[in-house]
Amino acid sequence: MSPYRQNLITRLNLLLAFAQRLDLNQLSNGQWEKLRKDLVYIVYDRKKVTAADRNFMKIGSILEARGPLLDAVNDLHSGGAADLHLGQQDVIISAPEGKPFSYSYLPADLTTALWGSLAYLLDKAEIGREDLLECANPTCQLPYVKESANPMHSGRIFIPARRPSKVVYLESGETRIPQSKRAFCSQRCARIVAVRDYRARLRGDAQKHETVKEKERKRGKQRYRKKVLKK
Repeated sequence: MSPYRQNLITRLNLLLAFAQRLDLNQLSNGQWEKLRKDLVYIVYDRKKVTAADRNFMKIGSILEARGPLLDAVNDLHSGGAADLHLGQQDVIISAPEGKPFSYSYLPADLTTALWGSLAYLLDKAEIGREDLLECANPTCQLPYVKESANPMHSGRIFIPARRPSKVVYLESGETRIPQSKRAFCSQRCARIVAVRDYRARLRGDAQKHETVKEKERKRGKQRYRKKVLKK
């Protein structure tokens, strides 16, 4: 994958993760600053957060932008179309000496900036509906979504860096990944599901399960002894 497309997909996944967050009201000041850094990268493709960015991306604006953005992501994932109503924005046209003219949009509000970024990044990265996958780890949205929140889908919607070799299309329009081709939004989620599946297989073999549990107990005691001896 080219660095250009890798950058687009990274920004898209940050945008999708932001849209699916339901914990914004519990963020600390440091977490708000990190979130603003992600939003600046999504919209402007740069890492440095300026005073103007903080003024543009106020907490109220961020809270206002997330809900409609989540609706748009769910519409796109479920097979529908997202109808985004943009606010006012300026078009800046410039040309450095010796180079051709180029343009950029300067939105008047954060919601327009994020919706415009979603449309731009999906187009430039050539993303199709089959690329919007759900993570095979049903608890991957934590801490973004609490288990009691009953989200519309079990796993976080994301775009894989590499497309799975096979996707199954259902009559309902949904996509499903075969067990051997499950998609995970991160290595952490892949490890969690691998451990969960391994323990499920062990429970099917009582004798082997007891043997493994005994080994885990011994390793636990060894780790405890080492921890106590270090003190």
